[in-house]
Amino acid sequence: MAELQSYKTIQTPSAKVLAVAINGDATRCAAGDRDGFIHIIDTASGEVLRKLKQHVEFVYCLAFLPNGHLLSAGKDKSIREWDIESGAFLKDYAGIFVTKSSRSLSAQSLRAEARSHSMTILSIAVTDDDYMATASQDKLVKLWKNGDPIRTCDWHTGPVTCVRFQPDTSIMYSASRDKTIRAWSPSNGAVLHRYNGHLGEIVGLNFIDETSFVSVDVLGNVLYWNVDVEQPVGQIYAASGRVMCASLLKKHHQLLIGLENGSIEAVDVRFDDLPELRKATATASLHSSEVRCIAATDDDMFASCDNSGKVILWKYTG
Repeated sequence: MAELQSYKTIQTPSAKVLAVAINGDATRCAAGDRDGFIHIIDTASGEVLRKLKQHVEFVYCLAFLPNGHLLSAGKDKSIREWDIESGAFLKDYAGIFVTKSSRSLSAQSLRAEARSHSMTILSIAVTDDDYMATASQDKLVKLWKNGDPIRTCDWHTGPVTCVRFQPDTSIMYSASRDKTIRAWSPSNGAVLHRYNGHLGEIVGLNFIDETSFVSVDVLGNVLYWNVDVEQPVGQIYAASGRVMCASLLKKHHQLLIGLENGSIEAVDVRFDDLPELRKATATASLHSSEVRCIAATDDDMFASCDNSGKVILWKYTG
């Protein structure tokens, strides 16, 4: 029987932890909070190794680069790169943050803000060949190359909650509160596909492989898609409550779904035939408030965070 087994719980000083990410070798977990701090956690011991302190406001999204550096973004619209081992702030891709000392808005230059988004950044994705995608409350998706913006995509009619790259490509996929998913051409920003089928605002999008992906909305509906078809192949799961986030544990093909009531539910996304509505393979209820983010690895481990400032490290067995 499959299980979600917690092995470390870290209580941060913050009232809310909004984002988590795990590095490539799963030795470090980064957790961003509402106060603008990022906690770097040793995944074996659960020890907080250091706090990164340059963000002015909420940290909403984190992503590790292939070189091991960390990207962070959120309400202050900056996109910051960090060396997590030294704690050094390296640069702000948005060009907003120009000093290394002050955390006040008045001390920051806003002249280059047009490089970035005009509202809170909600999602970051990266590739192995130096592409980056960002999504925001301003309804825009931006494509970056080597740290510079090269394309802005503007056809969503609601905040964009999630952005991903199709595996082994630079084609961006974005999910929005407008209940649609779009695929974007990296060469000219054109919409390649507009996927319709959700009845609620979409909060999660994860590729299973290069030809298929799953998405989940706040109402708890998990839909299965083929990249070449703009209607869902089928619904594969109905979560037991309002959904906040989702992430795919790739080794086990488990979609991990974080709920408003603090629960996490896992569902298997493998299918030999047409998708069918199925039951959860495992559930856990250790969070005392809504699960804000889940970060899964390519192996057995994942991390989750909540509105009480808690980070939990987990192992999936099944």
